[in-house]
Amino acid sequence: MSRPLLVALACLGAGAAAAGEPAAAGEPAAGRVVEQVVAVVRAPGATQPRVITLTRLQEETRIALISQGAVAAAGGELDRAALRAGLQWLIDQTLLLDEVVRLQVFEVDRAGALEELHRFQARFPAPAAYRAFLARWDVTEEELLVVLRRTLRVQRYLDSRVSGAAHVPEADVDRFLHDRGSELAGDRAARRAAARARLAAERTRREVKALVAELRSRATVRVLDPFGPRGG
Repeated sequence: MSRPLLVALACLGAGAAAAGEPAAAGEPAAGRVVEQVVAVVRAPGATQPRVITLTRLQEETRIALISQGAVAAAGGELDRAALRAGLQWLIDQTLLLDEVVRLQVFEVDRAGALEELHRFQARFPAPAAYRAFLARWDVTEEELLVVLRRTLRVQRYLDSRVSGAAHVPEADVDRFLHDRGSELAGDRAARRAAARARLAAERTRREVKALVAELRSRATVRVLDPFGPRGG
């Protein structure tokens, strides 16, 4: 299944699979911090701003990473790079969801959400590992369903907006093979198919980036970045 929205998570998945340096923001001062707001997002025409807390950011970043196969994120603390990338992704998700709701399109029924849940569960090596993930981070299955359902709805909207990117003219394939064909392996047909796939992926990334940039330009986004270097 194509997932252009999670292009933003490609940089996240490379170095975000838990472990590493823990986020300073996850260390409450003397136990007095109950929750921390990391961003406030107001889409055009919205009656109320959307508040993103650190707890929600950590939870949704883990879910997104696991959905993409980075199951190590289920067990350890997320590093600062993961949380920074996850925050930008979650802001984009928030704006895209507001747009989808405004347009009243691409509703996801419970059956569709349950299919996403089954795909998510299949990422774990065993049912016990999935249950341990929920228990460790105090996430209920219904809360997980809400996140997966929203992500799927946004993804369907994005798929509809960037569907044209999959069509790559033969001339563009020829140009790619002339300029960068040495990067590809295989026979002529395989190299041509690989070139077409790479060009389609690049076009999709550009279109998603442009769409999100347009939404951000009309929104008010305030980021309260708690992920700066220690002692900085």
